[in-house]
Order: sequence, then structure tokens, then C-alpha cells
Amino acid sequence: MRKVAFWTALVVAVVFASGTVFAAPPAKPLVLKAEKAKGPVTFDHAKHGKDCAVCHHKDKAGAEQKCSKCHGEKTEGKKLSAKEAFHTQCKDCHKKEKKGPEKCDGCHKK
Repeated sequence: MRKVAFWTALVVAVVFASGTVFAAPPAKPLVLKAEKAKGPVTFDHAKHGKDCAVCHHKDKAGAEQKCSKCHGEKTEGKKLSAKEAFHTQCKDCHKKEKKGPEKCDGCHKK
């Protein structure tokens, strides 16, 4: 009986530990390419809070997809283009939190 309890506890611990590893944000900042007129944007997940659902609003916790999975180069129906989604999401949050840049050159580095 003790062996069963031990192995069950071990399996549960491994499952929970692996779930937190897979749910962790990328360690390196992401570099988001922009139009030729503007430089790329470096996005650091670590500096942007722990609530992944704010940006990854359609994904289940621990199964977050890249933004490009839903947001393409052009707006199609209710799906915003990546550019529109980033500009709306980022600028609105920066204004609301009164943190972070709100003008182009604050994010787009040449």
C-alpha cells in the first residue's frame, strides 16, 4: 500500500512540476518585426506581469500560442491584424497602468 501511495504522489508531483515549466513565459525577450519605416519592438514577458490571459485571451492557461496564430498581417472580420492588436492592447494598457511608452519611438527602436 505504501508503494502505491509513494508512486501516486511522485506522479502527481511530476505532472504539476511539468505543468509549471510548460506554462512559463519565454526566457528571452521576443523581437517583433515591424514595417520598414519603424524599427522592431522588443517585448519582455517578464516585465509585463503574470496574467497571460490579458494578451493570450483565447488560449487555455499553459497552452498559450504565438500571437501570429490568430493575428495575421491584415484585419479579417473581427480578427485584428497583429499591428492593430498590439497597438490597441499595448497602448491602452500603458495608458491605464500609467507605465510604459505611449509613443512610437518608445517601443520601436531603430
